[in-house]
Amino acid sequence: MLPPAALLVVTLLLAGCVPSEPNVTPVPEPSATPIFASDEEALAAATDAYAKYLEVSDAIFANGGEGADALSEVLAGDQLQIENDGFVQVQTNGWHSIGSTKFDQVVLQQFDPTSNGASIVVAYLCEDISGTQVLNATGESVRAEGLRERSLYEVTFDASPEASSLLVSDKDIWGSGKC
Repeated sequence: MLPPAALLVVTLLLAGCVPSEPNVTPVPEPSATPIFASDEEALAAATDAYAKYLEVSDAIFANGGEGADALSEVLAGDQLQIENDGFVQVQTNGWHSIGSTKFDQVVLQQFDPTSNGASIVVAYLCEDISGTQVLNATGESVRAEGLRERSLYEVTFDASPEASSLLVSDKDIWGSGKC
């Protein structure tokens, strides 16, 4: 005959009251650190990213569309394809530009630190092409008549693959487009 304590243990095991394995609560995974600590940092990064984009774009346009592979350093998503297609057209037409594009009035519209890289920052800005000219192979201006020199855009930025900077992923005229 079993002692009363051993009999109690056997009874509890048979009844399923004592777990056979310890119940371990998993330790939660640490959440990703946001790429920017504040709206101000996000806006500053967007401003820097747009300046780099314009610098690269102006250089490619000045070279008649040559070197468009550099766009992947400043653009992402659909905007990369749109701009590549545009520079193919520049090459086909034999165009090039002189001058540089400027921008100002940058305003943060949205900052989503939880977006995991996609559409992390959206900003409004005014782009100014008044300091540029588009020329054909003979040096004649081919800029469309009535083209607005200052236009308001809504620009979307994604985190770069290494999440250390932003890339322009979408650029659309905003509202009336007037700055």
